[in-house]
Amino acid sequence: MPKEKKTTATKGDKNEKLVLDYLIKQNRPYSVISKTDCQKIVNSLVEKDLVTSKLYGKQAIYVVRQDTIDTASPEQLAAVDREIAELQNKIGDHKTRNKQLSSELNLLSSAMTTEQISERLNLLATKNENASQNLELLRSGSKLVTPEAKQKVVKEMEYHRKLWRDRRRVFKEMFQQVTDNMPGKPKDLLEELDIEMNDPIDIGTDPQDLLRS
Repeated sequence: MPKEKKTTATKGDKNEKLVLDYLIKQNRPYSVISKTDCQKIVNSLVEKDLVTSKLYGKQAIYVVRQDTIDTASPEQLAAVDREIAELQNKIGDHKTRNKQLSSELNLLSSAMTTEQISERLNLLATKNENASQNLELLRSGSKLVTPEAKQKVVKEMEYHRKLWRDRRRVFKEMFQQVTDNMPGKPKDLLEELDIEMNDPIDIGTDPQDLLRS
């Protein structure tokens, strides 16, 4: 039996030491202790005058006695201040380096990949080869217009010439109707409105003749 009491007491002392060490390490007030065993240990520490308890209304606040905590000497505090200053400098250096690396990452992310560069070089090489061939044809006096391209131009010109002819006819008809009942000469009105009735080319000109010219 005595052995059992000794074991219980030793276990209780160890638990009290664990709780006390924790309170000293945290060094802040606690108001809520959820576990019954912990509450008993804290109460025991209060009875031993190792922890202070104060009531605020119905709530108890527990904090380790400040006079039992070892305080730092002025030399130790100065050393801590120096360490803090060094760490702050390191933080500033790391922030600067991080900014540089972020910029480099953004550049690398926006740059073309090796595959894209290869495709771009192939495309430029093809364009350069075509330009070189066209240059040789020009130097030799050959025409670069293919029959297909020439036929396309002829069709487009025929389409626009038809529009030109239709609009020219509509204008002449409208102008004649307007000037039939107007005093003066139609020619004078044309000059006043700065309208040129003479066509720059013959409207019946064959597009092939224009291309050959």
